[in-house]
Parts: sequence; structure tokens; C-alpha cells
Amino acid sequence: MARVRSAPGGGRIVEVEPERLPKWVANFAGRNGGIASHRARDDSWTIESQDGPVASVRWALATGIPAGWLLTGGPAEVAERLRDHALEPRRLGVLLARKGAYSVGIVVDGRIEVSKTGTAYVQGRTKAGGQSQQRFARRREGQAKAAGKRAAESVVAVLANADLDALVTGGSVDAILDDPRLRHLSATVHVGDIGEPRQRLLQQTAHRAIGFDIHLPD
Repeated sequence: MARVRSAPGGGRIVEVEPERLPKWVANFAGRNGGIASHRARDDSWTIESQDGPVASVRWALATGIPAGWLLTGGPAEVAERLRDHALEPRRLGVLLARKGAYSVGIVVDGRIEVSKTGTAYVQGRTKAGGQSQQRFARRREGQAKAAGKRAAESVVAVLANADLDALVTGGSVDAILDDPRLRHLSATVHVGDIGEPRQRLLQQTAHRAIGFDIHLPD
């Protein structure tokens, strides 16, 4: 099932897996009386239907789509070309972190080449007051720092010297990437809503990152 989220400024964004893009475009045309026109505009491919609804397609892994390349052929041909481009083999670094847990790896053409995963306990916040609250806060801070240090060491081992086509991140990774040994890395795609970091989630997130974000206005 496609993921749907609210779009900044209104409307919704549908996340479509790369192999499903041609079918999605065909279904959009079927629901809305066909395609009236399509064009490359800014960093998206805009499809206008005969009945009025408009869809703007962006490739999550890129900041732009070449206009001339997109406008060659009809909508069905363009969708197939985008699908094939998105599915080309790539070497993706993936870093996920959430609540003391992390998973980091290199995914090549959908397969995990190398990875490290770890979990550390970081206690939740307490409502207690006074000295108890301060003691819990110090303990929590210490646990968080220790977990972050372990995560950073693993990320350095896996990604610091890796040759990557792109870096995909998910969850709360800023503190890890702030390590001086990792500051040369910057995320191409960031996914905010992730589950518990596990090795299998590396592959899922990498595949999500090569998909398409389709903006549908209200």
C-alpha cells in the first residue's frame, strides 16, 4: 500500500515505488478522463488530466528532472523511462537512528553489502521533581551520549570512507553525523517516519528512497 502524507502548503503526497509508477500514471489517467498535457516544471514532472486534477511527480533521490529528457514521448513512455532510471543499480549508504537504536549499511542494487546494527537503553523522561528529576536527567543524558558514541563508531566504520552514489537517512541522525569524522557526509534523502532500526529496514528504506513523491493538491 502506498504511503500518503500531508504536503506542506496543502494537498497530499503519495509515495509510489519505482516499479509502480507507470501503472499509477495509467490509473490517474483512467480516473480523470485521460491526460490533457504534461510538462517538466522546476524539479517535477507535472501531469494535467482532462477532468482537472493535476499530479506533480518528483524523484525522491534527485533535486531535479531534466526537462528535455522528460518531454520526449507521451506520459506512458515518460513514466516507463523514469521507472527504468530509478531502478538502475546504485550504491546507497543508509543510516537509521531512533531512541538509542541504530542501523547503518551500504545497499547495492537492493542487497546489503555491509551493515552494523545496535541497540542501547535510554530511559524516558520522568515527571518527578527536585533532586530525583535532576538525577534522572543526568542519567538519561549519560545514556544518550554513550549510545550516540557507539552509533558514531559504527557509522564511521561503515560509511566514513565509502564510495556512495547517495546517502539516505531516517529518524534522528543529526547528532551522529555531527561527529567530526562524518561531517563530510550529507543526506540526499531523509525519511522522518521510521520504525525500529533493524537490518531489514535498511533495504526497505533504500527502496523507498529511489521511489517517487507525487503531490496531489486538494
